Amino acid sequence: MNKNKACLLYPIVPYRVLWGKFHKGGGFIPPIGLMSIASYVRGQGFNIEICDTGVLGMDEVSLKKYLKSNDFDVIGIQCFTNTAFYAFKTAKMCREVLPNSIIVIGGVHATVLPKRTLDESPETDIVVIGEGEITFTEILKWKRYGNPAIKNIAGIMYRENGKLIQSLSRSLVNVNEIPMPAYDLLPMELYIPHSTQYKRLPSYPLIASRGCPFSCTFCSASIVHGKSYRFKKIDKLLAEIKFLVKRYNTKGIFFQDSTFTANKSYVMEFCDRLHKEKINIDWMCNARANLVDLELLEAMKKAGCWQVCYGIESANEDTLSLLKKNQTLNQIDQAIKLSREAKLNIMAFYILGLPGEDENKVMNTINFAKKIAAETSIFYLPIPYPGTELIEQCRKDGGLREDARWEDYSAVDFSHPIYINPLLGKEKMIKLYNLANKSYYTSPRVIFNNLRSIRSIEDIVKYWKAFKALTWIWVS
Repeated sequence: MNKNKACLLYPIVPYRVLWGKFHKGGGFIPPIGLMSIASYVRGQGFNIEICDTGVLGMDEVSLKKYLKSNDFDVIGIQCFTNTAFYAFKTAKMCREVLPNSIIVIGGVHATVLPKRTLDESPETDIVVIGEGEITFTEILKWKRYGNPAIKNIAGIMYRENGKLIQSLSRSLVNVNEIPMPAYDLLPMELYIPHSTQYKRLPSYPLIASRGCPFSCTFCSASIVHGKSYRFKKIDKLLAEIKFLVKRYNTKGIFFQDSTFTANKSYVMEFCDRLHKEKINIDWMCNARANLVDLELLEAMKKAGCWQVCYGIESANEDTLSLLKKNQTLNQIDQAIKLSREAKLNIMAFYILGLPGEDENKVMNTINFAKKIAAETSIFYLPIPYPGTELIEQCRKDGGLREDARWEDYSAVDFSHPIYINPLLGKEKMIKLYNLANKSYYTSPRVIFNNLRSIRSIEDIVKYWKAFKALTWIWVS
């Protein structure tokens, strides 16, 4: 048996829960959060494995066999709101196979709802609140050495004599003290992202910073990673990209930072170094309409950026104000214009049917989206996640479903909306959501922009895959 060994586990989650009606265009990306924790833990001298049940296609039988053969002392399970039920189910499986192991659940859902997580998952011993690298390492030290005592581990909630006890909060980690994510612990060759996330394969996610100072009411990013930006040093970031290129023949990167363009001088230096060091990589990132200009966008394009993603959310100024988006329609129009001038592809995100919106306002957003005609637009119905201001706005509006299941929080399947706008009703909301997708992707202007962006056979294959996913929605 492999004593003093830990496992970080992505729970068994049905594929349709992850992708819903988009399952024909879906894919898997490596769990970069678990990889970051694993690299830190390993650097502190502990044996660690990562098990991504999704990409490995594991079922309950194979997972139980894997757990039994390894006899882990500590098992950490990743938990998002839409996968919470399955995280708890996986924790129960772990307890059945390894009754003496310590089971830990972490992630944004557990951070926001630590007590409820422990109540709903009686098999779980500890919940990690906030960032996990140092906290999980100290849990391993407690399990192996008894030092620090569990009460002295910051950033957790745990069980003691039938009671739930929450420790002091954990300070944010220094991102430059965390080693490169443990890519070697996963079968990287099996990961193929969603067709909207790459230009060439293989393509992998990467994080250059943590934190977000903005206060968008629908977002929970700052709950785990804080309000202030913490950037990796440029040398550290480039070393990671070079490693991916050399080790995995990586052709593409998609930055998962909340707002990659938050610090212009940082991005300009990054682009300059990429270009000067002749690192041939296609990359995409998230941006804000009020945090780009032509100089920045042209530098990004020159350095290999092919697509910029904007959270536009709504074409109604009062809705943008409700969301505390801190950007205007004029800024959005200008950002799109400059992105086109820099010859960048655009991905746009919209939320339909937010509190206070009637059918006319929803149609205003749909028509605005078609006017912009981004190569890719992703439409959502409101998803008021626990811990966000939006959930209170939706509750006050009278449309929040208090009986929702955790899997209803999926951002890809809106058959059972969490929030039902009183001005629209469920059926109308779903109808408008389907109309948005169908009318958008059959719009001549959108079709033309996508055809114009095709440069290779790989582009054709990618767009065909995306088209199949969309047509599945229209006929289902």
